[in-house]
Amino acid sequence: MKTMQTRRLLLRPWCMEDLEDFYAYAKDPEIGPNAGWKPHCSMDESREILKNFVGNGEVSAVVLKETGKVVGSLGLHSDRLFHEGEGSCREVGYVLSRSCWGKGLMTEAVRRAERYAFEEMRLDFLSVAHFPFNARSRRVIEKCGFRYEKTLAGSYTDYRGVKLDEVCYLMTRGGYEDLERKRFRAAGLTREHAEEICSWRYDGPYAVYNSFPWEEVCARGWAMADDDKRKSEFYAVQDERGELCGFFRFFSRDGALLLGLGVRPDLCGLGYGRRIMGLVLREFFFRYPGRDLELEVRSFNRRAVSCYRSAGFLETVRYRRETPLGEDEFVRMRFSGGEEA
Repeated sequence: MKTMQTRRLLLRPWCMEDLEDFYAYAKDPEIGPNAGWKPHCSMDESREILKNFVGNGEVSAVVLKETGKVVGSLGLHSDRLFHEGEGSCREVGYVLSRSCWGKGLMTEAVRRAERYAFEEMRLDFLSVAHFPFNARSRRVIEKCGFRYEKTLAGSYTDYRGVKLDEVCYLMTRGGYEDLERKRFRAAGLTREHAEEICSWRYDGPYAVYNSFPWEEVCARGWAMADDDKRKSEFYAVQDERGELCGFFRFFSRDGALLLGLGVRPDLCGLGYGRRIMGLVLREFFFRYPGRDLELEVRSFNRRAVSCYRSAGFLETVRYRRETPLGEDEFVRMRFSGGEEA
């Protein structure tokens, strides 16, 4: 797998420098048996196993961004759960350090792997299995949207030579796409949401998107601070937990319908743009059927320009204009309305 990020994790290739972190969780007697392998007895044993991971494109190290520490592994392996002839399929496998249990980290990692598998590898299916006694793994699998398929009796022989049942689950491409459409939802933007947005801080060149403090936004009379405009023009983008992930706005200017959009800083660059734009366009088709939709974006922000192009927006003109931070170049883009794709 390629190097990938989530909000809290980095998924990257293994290297021999990961040995100490690997051994730290692989020696735990609560870890290996849940996945069918024996706890590691020594650093040397972990070293020999790690050599098999290094250069293996099927398995990635799971790294906690906050500490840089390897806390687990995640793989997309050749499917062994009997789906031959049904289409392209990989089997998900994962292990997580006990210190990270109960925090939703592996759910986060597996969801990123799902996106890679279906959107980049273009797989038809993903399979996964757990032993009947591994309730934690079952919860991860269910949270990630897999559906129960079958139980294979005595199909896995563990390190003790004991035959174990495997509870098997499957995700289809269509099932994944349905889940992604439901992952974000639009809601009314509240004052609390607006205050939170004003506290978001972007890094590097993206710092131009940092807002003034809420009090100054109110003093300047900006639309987000106006109760009527906030209720009629702005929408919150929320995930399934109700957390604010972004916002968008439909508003009129000089006879054109314009789109304004923002994504929470820690979610930028993680591939969520396509899904959020899908949500935005669904609202657009519902509320403004037959209209065209325009937006402007700073020309340096190639990531955003690419996302808008993928959603169907076309560049119409480039120009320079003044902003509260000085003059900058912008790209104007238009989406032609009509029937929803």
